[in-house]
Amino acid sequence: MRAYDRVDGPSLERSLLPIIVWLVVLISGNELRADEVPRRILILHAYNYTFPANVAISDSLRTGLGRFPHAVEVEADFLDLARRPDEDHALRTADYLHKKYANVRFDAVVVIGIAGMPFLLKYRDMIAPGVPVVWSDVTRATFDAMSLPADIVPVINYYSPEKTLELAERLQPNARRLVVIGGISSNDRRWQENGRRAIKAYNSSKLVAEFWFDRTYGRLLEDVSKLQRDTVVLFLTFFEDNENKRLIPRDVASAIAKASTAPVYGFFETYLGTGVVGGYLETYQSIGTNTANLVLAILSGADATKLLPPDNSKPAFRVDARAMERWGLDKKALPPNSTLLFHEPSLWERHHYLISATGAVLAIQSSVVAGLMFQRRRRQKAEELLKESEDRMTFAAASASIGLWQFDRETNQLWATEHCRAILDVPSDSALTYRTFLAAVHPDDRSIAIAALRGTLRDGRSAAADVRIAAPHDKLRWIRIHARADIDRESAPNRISGMFADITDQKNAELDLELKHQEVAHLMRVNTLGELSGAIAHEVNQPLTAILSNAQAALYLLAPESPNYTEIQEALQDIVHEDNRAGDVIQRLRGLLKKGESNFVYVDLNKLVDSTITLLRHQLIERQVAIETDLASNLPAVIGDPVQLQQVLLNLFMNAMDAMTTTADASRRIDISTRVTETGVIKIRLKDNGSGIKMVDTTRVFAPFYTTKDHGLGLGLSICSTIVEKHGGRIELRNVDSGSGAVAEILLPTQPASIAAQ
Repeated sequence: MRAYDRVDGPSLERSLLPIIVWLVVLISGNELRADEVPRRILILHAYNYTFPANVAISDSLRTGLGRFPHAVEVEADFLDLARRPDEDHALRTADYLHKKYANVRFDAVVVIGIAGMPFLLKYRDMIAPGVPVVWSDVTRATFDAMSLPADIVPVINYYSPEKTLELAERLQPNARRLVVIGGISSNDRRWQENGRRAIKAYNSSKLVAEFWFDRTYGRLLEDVSKLQRDTVVLFLTFFEDNENKRLIPRDVASAIAKASTAPVYGFFETYLGTGVVGGYLETYQSIGTNTANLVLAILSGADATKLLPPDNSKPAFRVDARAMERWGLDKKALPPNSTLLFHEPSLWERHHYLISATGAVLAIQSSVVAGLMFQRRRRQKAEELLKESEDRMTFAAASASIGLWQFDRETNQLWATEHCRAILDVPSDSALTYRTFLAAVHPDDRSIAIAALRGTLRDGRSAAADVRIAAPHDKLRWIRIHARADIDRESAPNRISGMFADITDQKNAELDLELKHQEVAHLMRVNTLGELSGAIAHEVNQPLTAILSNAQAALYLLAPESPNYTEIQEALQDIVHEDNRAGDVIQRLRGLLKKGESNFVYVDLNKLVDSTITLLRHQLIERQVAIETDLASNLPAVIGDPVQLQQVLLNLFMNAMDAMTTTADASRRIDISTRVTETGVIKIRLKDNGSGIKMVDTTRVFAPFYTTKDHGLGLGLSICSTIVEKHGGRIELRNVDSGSGAVAEILLPTQPASIAAQ
């Protein structure tokens, strides 16, 4: 009888209960979504549950599957192929699995261990036909050697006997003998082949290899107990000995490490903790995590035939600190980034808190005793020491040109050291108050000082500001204000403490540096114009020649008694035009040769480009260089120094022409364009088809005094970079992606509308 068929009486409610339950199940069943159906995973362990690697990978795999957003049902079976490799056992196991999961449809199958894949390939149609397979813990060589279906995805374990031998030679530099140990099972023979190949590839010039693959378990333990201390023992696997005795490799590793009179190494994680020194290996936890990631991808709908093996393997040198201590191996000889396991902490490492606390208690007790002994003497000297301390602090602050102060907003009192008066030029007989301080600050900087102090009072945060002090005789002094709020019990700023630092020398040094920079930039402009002297002379000579010709023509036309005034007027107009043309050339030269401070105005970059090309026109013609311009319309103006910006353009044009000296005459061309990027930045792009930039020069082109020219100063691009950065932008230089030549890009910010309107 079903649960809802049990009726205790003829009540109407109980009679209707089966109908109600049936309706609820029907409705809820119709509402089940496909993603609520549990996913099913079958895990096939190649060996039995006594193998630690199986357990480690399986635990990590199950933990990773917990990240799947829906229910996952996991079935697991141990094939026990190491102890029973015969075909009868395989057939019985396959038949058992076929019957056990006859009515189960799996979404993915996970095979853990190398021996499990031949079994699955043979009996796949009986166990899980057409189900994607993830093969975990397999070497790359084994996977590549098997022609597997596309829906079998491997998780590679990068075992490295070579790296393990490298570790052994580091720790035992005087070793001359290498003993390699392995069993005789099919799995053992597979690792024997890997070991032989690894030793041959490693090609050690010091170690002479011996292979112990045909010994019984008892004789093996006896032989390793007679080894010399300078021997390296490399343990592979030992599933079966010469008497066909089935064994677990981890147990054999533990017994060998205990009996051996020489250090034993291995490259399986499960050997760690058995007395084996260690090796280069990957954790089975990471193998399990990578396996889980592939299974989750398949459960999420990924096509298994298109999945690639995970490429986030992180093998490393891992060693047992206890084994190293047993054999007296030097930890300093370990390769970098090695992991030291089972480290026995020292007495300080185990009890440093207790030792520190005990020391602190003893120190406190000693301090109390000393304090009681010298209490009277200290009381007598307390005021004297306090005054000396204040004097030292005041002297130190004055030596550093720093004045200390404190302002109490409740009493409106300002305490300050005497050096504050000297910094602020306040007479010693005048009271130093908040108003006195503000009166000493330059009128143009008072708002800055007030804002810094008010911000500290309001927000309780530290603040700093640089202001000028209106010193006598029109001599300005710069000070830096540092203010910090003291918080009272009610968490409100009650007092402000801080210091005044005299930074006049620093500001003067910065000004001198700026003047020297302007001087160098001016010299570079003069140097550039010197290179263009021939072109400039030609530009000026043309209008002068035209003026002379028109003037002579006018004189000739005035000679007759009835001169032709119309022709005379045209000649005079030509003279005026050519005079203006010569004046424009001279005006541009005056601007470039002018010295002085930067003059930031609104600059039309398109006009600046045209002006620069005009200035270089003769030089371009002489060098047979063609110019292609692509200037954006409605380009917004930028605020900058037109002379400095034109210096940048001149330098880039000259560099481009110099770079094309070896280019064929017909191919010499410079492309220049202006654009506004999507981020609102103006970009000037200049491209040539010259020899480009050497790869070794790309990171040094903007360094001062670095040049590739025979007669260059190495300052041009450095100054260009400084000028562009001063305008809030940046300059980039690179080779053309395809073809020859280089590209220079200048990025300048556009100014906000509020600035443009001022």
